[in-house]
This record gives sequence, structure tokens and C-alpha cells, in this order.
Amino acid sequence: MGWVALVVGALLVFAIAAAFVGSEAFRLGHERRAAVFDMDDALRSVGDGLPEEVQARLTYEEVKVLLLATLEHLESKGLAAPPGHDLPAGATQPEVVVTDDDAVAVVLGAIDHRDLDVSDEDAFEVVRALLDYLDRIGALGPAA
Repeated sequence: MGWVALVVGALLVFAIAAAFVGSEAFRLGHERRAAVFDMDDALRSVGDGLPEEVQARLTYEEVKVLLLATLEHLESKGLAAPPGHDLPAGATQPEVVVTDDDAVAVVLGAIDHRDLDVSDEDAFEVVRALLDYLDRIGALGPAA
């Protein structure tokens, strides 16, 4: 009789554990993983993703200024969190659409503000390469 109780108890513990692990695996499998932005990796990837003629005209410092301006813009729209912080989990926010033109306009403003010698076309290429990088790391949603 003792063995029966032990076997039933073991099966009950296994069933509870399996149900818990299964439900958590399902939840985690359907939860979107947060994309983590690494400035050094982004700078390297964006710099390497630029056409050769743009790479010849821009320094990494100029590219970094343009990346930071774009990231500050995304943060102001509620689409990015500052370093060391996370976006609020589970908070329902209205859908936000950021166009390429909007991002380029912000970058052009940063160029004027810092008095950089960067053409509009080069700024567009940097924004395009940054958006490609953000898409690769899973930081972008579906296209509008």
C-alpha cells in the first residue's frame, strides 16, 4: 500500500512540474525578446554597411554623432530606452510610425547643430544602414 501512495505522489509531482514548465515555455515562446543595442557593434555594422564612397567621406566620429541623434529621436518617440533602462513591460502604447524622412530630418538637424561637413545623401545612407542594423537585431516592428 505504501508503494502505491509513493508512485501516485511521484506522478502527481511530475504532472504539476510538467504543467508549470509547459506553460512557462509556451509563454516565453510567444513573448518578443527585447533587442539590446550595442553602440560599438552598431557603429562597426553601420560603418561597414555604408557604400565605399560614403565610407571615404565620413569618419567614425561623424557616424557616431548621426547614430546618437537618431537614437535620441527614437527615444523621444517612446521607441527606445536610455542606457541602463528598459521600456515599460506590458504597457499598451499607441502604435508609433517613424518614417525614413523623419529620421533623416532629425539627423540633418544634428549636422547643422554640430556644424558637421556631412552631405544630405551621406546622412540618408547612415540612417538607412542604421535601420538595416536595427532590423537585423530585431529592434524594428513590421513595416507600416
